[in-house]
Amino acid sequence: MPLSDANLRYLFAVSDLDAGGRPVRSKEVADVLGVTRPSVVRVLRTLAEHGLVEKAPYGKITLTERGRFAARYYRNLVERINGDFPSTGLELTPAQRWQASLVLAAALPDTEYLRRCPPILKTPEGSRCEA
Repeated sequence: MPLSDANLRYLFAVSDLDAGGRPVRSKEVADVLGVTRPSVVRVLRTLAEHGLVEKAPYGKITLTERGRFAARYYRNLVERINGDFPSTGLELTPAQRWQASLVLAAALPDTEYLRRCPPILKTPEGSRCEA
């Protein structure tokens, strides 16, 4: 389930706004990320196809169990990469380092993620993600 760095940014935004399990509106995600609502709708459709979010009537968005796992997994990966970020000689701000770490996390093979959170099965039970 390869997710782009843009997909991860949106997933993290929904996760941050969804703290406590309250549904999130696409306008809130757009405001946090500084993007348009059509952009949010497009990326959320992709996240929903991966089983990471559910969209209820009137635009309410919630993370699924799989989405919570993915947000935790990829945020941890980005933070580990950021913590071990090589000295490049460039004067990067913390935000630039975090962005570069996010891009690298998205580019890495997702073998470990898939081992811990297999693709959604087409059965009533679905598939579960290991913590």
